[in-house]
Amino acid sequence: MNRPVTVATFTSNFDMKYLLFKEMLDEAGIQYMLVNEITSTVDGIYKGSPSNIGIELRVLEENVNEALEILNSIKE
Repeated sequence: MNRPVTVATFTSNFDMKYLLFKEMLDEAGIQYMLVNEITSTVDGIYKGSPSNIGIELRVLEENVNEALEILNSIKE
């Protein structure tokens, strides 16, 4: 079964590594899905919103190794 797997978690959608990783995945033709992207941007606006929500970037199992290679190629 080819299910989505979380390969990275980011704390902000303004994180340069996050933006670069998404762009590099697009260029490699790797489809991804984002979980909590909207929730993380409204953090603090809604009372009781957890402050530790991270943006999860998921790819299909078949693309995990390639996505991790791309992620590891990005210097912090």
